[in-house]
Amino acid sequence: MWSGGYADLGGRVFDLVVNATSAGLAGELPALPRGVFAPGSLAYDLTYGKDSTRFLAHARAEGAAQVADGLGMLVAQAAESFFLWRGRRPDIRPVIDLLRAG
Repeated sequence: MWSGGYADLGGRVFDLVVNATSAGLAGELPALPRGVFAPGSLAYDLTYGKDSTRFLAHARAEGAAQVADGLGMLVAQAAESFFLWRGRRPDIRPVIDLLRAG
């Protein structure tokens, strides 16, 4: 695991790149240098919406093999809360599919 400022990323590659910045809320990209996505890497954006985020599109163009947004995390957190309150874990797949369709 590594963390640091954007300026410290030059020349480094990562198997997992998580965008937890607010840049996606304004349709912007975090200031990542080119080449940070390792071959076979996963790009994860906490931002989600009906369309792919700009970060995930950028990650694909930069060579990320897999991309995912934060919708699944949001639904899974709600399901975990439901479990704590009700003692039963709901199936999250139908909820995610419904949200993606709508």
